[in-house]
Amino acid sequence: MGAFNARIGVLAACLLMAAQASGYTMEQMCAQWSGEGYVGNPSNCRAWGYCKGQMLVSWGTCPDDYIYNSQTGICADASTTICSTSATKTCESAASPMYVANPMNCTEYCYCDGKGGLEYGACQEGLYSASSISCIYANSCPQDTICRFMQSNIYVGDPDNCGSYIACLNGYGTSAKCADNLFYNAATGMCQKASVTCNGDDSNSGNAGQFTVGYTNSSGCPADYFKASEEITVDGEVQDYKYVSDWTTCYGFYYCANAGATGVWNQCPTGTHFDPTKGECVSPAAYACPHNRCGNINNPFMAVSDTTCNTYTVCSTGATGNCPTTAQFYDEIHNICTTKNPGYAVCEAAA
Repeated sequence: MGAFNARIGVLAACLLMAAQASGYTMEQMCAQWSGEGYVGNPSNCRAWGYCKGQMLVSWGTCPDDYIYNSQTGICADASTTICSTSATKTCESAASPMYVANPMNCTEYCYCDGKGGLEYGACQEGLYSASSISCIYANSCPQDTICRFMQSNIYVGDPDNCGSYIACLNGYGTSAKCADNLFYNAATGMCQKASVTCNGDDSNSGNAGQFTVGYTNSSGCPADYFKASEEITVDGEVQDYKYVSDWTTCYGFYYCANAGATGVWNQCPTGTHFDPTKGECVSPAAYACPHNRCGNINNPFMAVSDTTCNTYTVCSTGATGNCPTTAQFYDEIHNICTTKNPGYAVCEAAA
């Protein structure tokens, strides 16, 4: 495996921001699955949700400190089941030595000594792959897939490519397309001849055609943007590099080695937006992005910034609409119109 190193390498930092967990909610997972059954809770390895009719209809927690096994759909003993949300939880219960991924940082792995102890290591180049138990070069986190918290041997819609599907196996996903002129319908789990959702586009997430991961821009790190961006701290030490917004998308940012350097473009995990005031990826509701808020998000609607959540965007068409006067606020986290302002950052009035 190589020597442990607590410092994240610069290449790894270029590839993915540290401390980012899976960007999918249980609601988003249910929306892509035509079947009925359980999914894991990305924020609690003991918890689960139940999908039916593409909706999250119930949720709960495993008893007696059992871990919910997302791939088998059952609660299992912690000593035999990897916790998908906490390497610490896994190592506390591991009965024998093992390597596991750090679910909060794709550049790191964790060694469990089988006695409750743990030690972190960092990939010097690339990202840690839990399936191959090794560091690999990749443009996105190998664990950042919608299949991570879903059952094995099922097909789901691809959140990033409307009309395509993903085959889930043991927590990993393989994206594929239907035959020519056919689209995958997440509601039926079948390929069909027409898709009103996609409207002929290959993506309904707002990502298409703007940037690719690794794209370089000689003017991506202007001195004023670099100076205004949040400092990056690793092991208590302030780093020379920073992450700077691309000021075009809600989810893209440049890795900048220093002010005026050539920027290397990267994007936040699906379901998150880049907050330049924090230099990290956050919930879209926590930052009122002034650009296309549907980008990188698999929501049918998104609140419009500076409207106190009175107006929403229809992501498939770009049109805007309003909730009824009896429930005038749009809550984009729960996808409902409500009588009370949800209080998210995006719902606040402009200064």
